[in-house]
Amino acid sequence: MSSSSNHNPSREAGFSLLELALVLVILGIIGGMGLPLLKARLSHSAVVKTRDNQEYVLQAIAAFVAKNRRFPCPAAPQGAGENYGVEPRERKCSGSKAEGIVPFRTLGISENFARDGFKRWMTYVVDSNLADKEHENNIHLVSGGRVIVYNEQEQPVIVDKSSKNPNFIALVLISHGESGTGAFVGNGQTTKIISEAASSHKRENYDGNFVFIESPGTDDVIRWESRDHFLKQYGGH
Repeated sequence: MSSSSNHNPSREAGFSLLELALVLVILGIIGGMGLPLLKARLSHSAVVKTRDNQEYVLQAIAAFVAKNRRFPCPAAPQGAGENYGVEPRERKCSGSKAEGIVPFRTLGISENFARDGFKRWMTYVVDSNLADKEHENNIHLVSGGRVIVYNEQEQPVIVDKSSKNPNFIALVLISHGESGTGAFVGNGQTTKIISEAASSHKRENYDGNFVFIESPGTDDVIRWESRDHFLKQYGGH
């Protein structure tokens, strides 16, 4: 007895290839839709890491202040060898020397904490009077005001009209965000990552004039502390 069948192996193989192609196309579409979400998630994680590192640095600075009765000066971004990550030997940081990178070796912390969640150097700025060794026994009475921080309405974040020992910005820590525009290059260089497309607020945060703006119009992550709040919260005063 003979029998016949419509079974066609080549036809089945053809359908299987077509189905595989459709699956690959669908996966590609899904993957393309998911990339922006993945990028946003990674960016958010980097910002969270940045804020954690900023808090860690503040704790390290607090320990330094408790021991030395003054704030540390920034380290030179071009520092190398024994000067890498170390505050200036003269322990005085007037003028442009009041801006640099976190002096992580002076603070006794890992270099990783001196960088943000995007692996770039954070900028550290300090009011030079607070870092002056001559004021180490009375930093809670030191006057200042060289560093200014504005909110997004471009109003000062500290308005202290008291005539006696007014409060002021003690320090600023800045992550220059995902773009990195404004961050020190490091690697033995004094230069910063610059972009002509940067917004005016973004440029304000890296132009070296000690004026900074907290603005949603930038990707900067700014952490600042006033003298009085820092000494009360971190310094035990």
